[in-house]
Amino acid sequence: MAVDELLAYCESSDDVIGAYIFGSRGREIGVDDRSDWDVWVVARGDAALARIEERFPYAHGAKVEVASSTLAGLREHGAIGSRSEWARYQHAHVDVRVDKTDGELARVLAEKELIPPEHRDDVVRDALGGFVNATHRSLRYGTRLDAAESIPYALRAIFALAGRVRPFNKYLDWELRHHPLPDWQAETLLPLIAGVLDRDQASQHELFRLVERDARAHDFGAEIDEWEPDVPWLRGEAEYRSR
Repeated sequence: MAVDELLAYCESSDDVIGAYIFGSRGREIGVDDRSDWDVWVVARGDAALARIEERFPYAHGAKVEVASSTLAGLREHGAIGSRSEWARYQHAHVDVRVDKTDGELARVLAEKELIPPEHRDDVVRDALGGFVNATHRSLRYGTRLDAAESIPYALRAIFALAGRVRPFNKYLDWELRHHPLPDWQAETLLPLIAGVLDRDQASQHELFRLVERDARAHDFGAEIDEWEPDVPWLRGEAEYRSR
């Protein structure tokens, strides 16, 4: 099945109220001849969804991979705290090809790019705690895995402080350049991440200082202060405390 055939069906079928291309082709990044087409089809209701899933079953590795849901199911997919939370970014910056919902589909998708306000503070606190803890352990014991583990927490915190969901790793550079964060530049953040992955202590200290700056600017200083008396050491401004 060709993607044009699928989209033509979505346009004409009463069972379908929306369809969009996501993944690499939806963002037009990292595409080559081997890239598949990821298409999300939004069904009018449960009965329509059953017919769509029968006609276009999901098949990993197919040239066109079709995922489907109702609009209500799409609202729930990627919800914070759910099993599908990891996939929330999947619906950000997609290429909408069919929308018969008078703009409701676009509104649902726009919300997927954001951390819901009622969850934002908890996400930030959890991410900051994980970041500082992993950074502390890596700097204290020289553990490379802890340095690596600090990066996902740092990125989650950085994006959540801006109210946004963390992008998938392969889209991080693209996200920073096409949808910039207020206080972070790709030219600053990406080299720091590379340095931390190499367990370069200067990079770890600098990343901590910048995350701390951002956290305090958004009134999350308490989450940093609870790591006293080690905060100056984490910044690289002091020796580790004596015992």
